[in-house]
Amino acid sequence: MSRQGSSSADAIVWDLPLRVFHWALVGCVIVSVASAKMGVTAVHERSGLAVLGLILFRIIWGFIGSQTARFSSFVKSPAAVLASARNLLAGQTDNRSGHSALGGYATLILLAVCLVMAGTGSFSTDDILYDGPFAHLAPDYVKTASRVHHLTEKILFAVIALHFLALFMYFWRLKKNLIPAMITGRRAKATGPTGRLSLSRTVFGLAVMVSLIALFQLAPLLRPSLF
Repeated sequence: MSRQGSSSADAIVWDLPLRVFHWALVGCVIVSVASAKMGVTAVHERSGLAVLGLILFRIIWGFIGSQTARFSSFVKSPAAVLASARNLLAGQTDNRSGHSALGGYATLILLAVCLVMAGTGSFSTDDILYDGPFAHLAPDYVKTASRVHHLTEKILFAVIALHFLALFMYFWRLKKNLIPAMITGRRAKATGPTGRLSLSRTVFGLAVMVSLIALFQLAPLLRPSLF
């Protein structure tokens, strides 16, 4: 028995930095939406900058993380995506760990939407009291960024709805509850790519994530002084 497994029937499918990223992104998106609706721009700005740090971490981790975290393990051909969708609708499944081909593309779309929304928000303005921390760097772009930011909000809601639908389909059609594995990192009898990481790589991944979030929190210091 390995040191990282409590049972031979359990497999580590998601590493700790990836799980922390996942739930941190969920929290930041919730805070971003809620603060926008309540008009709390200071909180909205901070959560949006945290999203930028998280997405940048996920891109980096997609190349140096555990096997299941790497893009190479789940970015497949369109044919594989269609096959994955057909299997889902037919209720056919396997015990492979990590994202399916369909889930891999869904992950990329979600990351892209969050990146566009947080990025454009950092360059946008409300034409009254608020300018994004990067707005002064591209003054001719701020109105376009503002329009794209508001449009992307609707796309984000649609993507989140599809995400919940996918979770329901997996639970209903395939009898798989995907949420516990994203909390514990383990899934019974999973085969294929592994989420195993050494302690040093785990600490390194968490440190990179925290550092990137902290770095983006310094962005408001780039604003020109009012006096």
